[in-house]
Amino acid sequence: MQRSNGSLTIHAGRLLDGTGAPAATGVVVRIEGSRIVSVGPASEAAPADGHVLDFSNATLLPGLIDCHTHTNMPGDGRRGEDVHLVDDDSIRLLRSAHNVGRALETGVTTVCDCGGWNQTTFRLKDGLEQGIVHGSRVLASGRPITVSGGHCWFMGSEADGVDGVRHAARLLIKEGADFLKVMATGGSTLGSDPFRPQFSPEELTTIALEGHRRDRKVVAHCRSNEAMRMVVDAEYDAIMHGWFTDQHGARVFDEHLAADIAERGICVNPTLQITRSRIPILQARVDAGTATEEETTMLDRMRRGHATTLEQIGKLIEHGVQLMAGSDCGWGVYPFGRFDLELAAMVDAGLTPAGAVASATGGNAKALGIDDTVGTVAPGKEADLLIVDGNPDERISDVARVLAVLKAGRVVVNNAA
Repeated sequence: MQRSNGSLTIHAGRLLDGTGAPAATGVVVRIEGSRIVSVGPASEAAPADGHVLDFSNATLLPGLIDCHTHTNMPGDGRRGEDVHLVDDDSIRLLRSAHNVGRALETGVTTVCDCGGWNQTTFRLKDGLEQGIVHGSRVLASGRPITVSGGHCWFMGSEADGVDGVRHAARLLIKEGADFLKVMATGGSTLGSDPFRPQFSPEELTTIALEGHRRDRKVVAHCRSNEAMRMVVDAEYDAIMHGWFTDQHGARVFDEHLAADIAERGICVNPTLQITRSRIPILQARVDAGTATEEETTMLDRMRRGHATTLEQIGKLIEHGVQLMAGSDCGWGVYPFGRFDLELAAMVDAGLTPAGAVASATGGNAKALGIDDTVGTVAPGKEADLLIVDGNPDERISDVARVLAVLKAGRVVVNNAA
């Protein structure tokens, strides 16, 4: 459903404005065109012009922002190599269009695509801007910068040496990258090493300098202490995953590194749900008596690994590190449409439900440099809004009880109609 974005007044029982402030009650939000023009108490509101939506028994909050997605990917367990071999760019682009539509339906009004094939995610943005595609707003890094044969090499931006990475960064910015994504360590790609740096300090610094001189945020996929130290020294804006491991994969939390991350204001996106997404699948096989010995061992290892990850992220929270809410959906066994599971995992790590909501709204907007447009419910901001049944600042699961979604002042979902 799409209602014209003319004059619209929304009565909300509760408001979470995205700043982390306590919920306000009995609020009226007025919208003209695509933007919010006023927010205030219902008791002081003038008679409404235009269309009125009554959500007096619901909570209104900014549209959610997922800072880490892969729209080209299916989230059905297939590896990146499989998608590379089986699908072409036309299928990947169609999948991206489907995925951003699904995200919007569940209240995620902005997604960051942190790595897709060739120029597919740039074409996705074109389709959204031209109204061909219906879905969330998209910030796209395009192809992640990786070394030859490194993590996600198949997406198309292998680069080596200072001159090579400089060229890769400049080319991506020329093509339309909103930010730069760098594979500072290997990952799930066969042949890459997730626990060792892929680039030299000079290469990492060169990419950061190129991004920053063109006013682009620069983020790094990191799954080792050594690589995180290099990224911190190179003054990156955010660390994705942020696993504290030594070069052999042992989980070793570095207090000094955590303190430096906090002191320098570098954000961390912990991608917690994806580390436990296979656990229920394996548990079901164990319960049914169909699990192999290898799967049973894997289940135990995953449970222990996820518990360690929650503990480490909890320590980052204690150090005062700003967490960015980002799901990594599309990758692994994590389809689009369940961002709420990532927020629940952040609460499990130590954030309050209100803190998780703030992270996924105003916090992410500020970290991504889009807080002048979205992320909070305030006059002048784009009317990207989510209305839910319940109190997500008290029970984070309520964020999935979607009643309505607005993007740029248009009602795109109204489950209460």
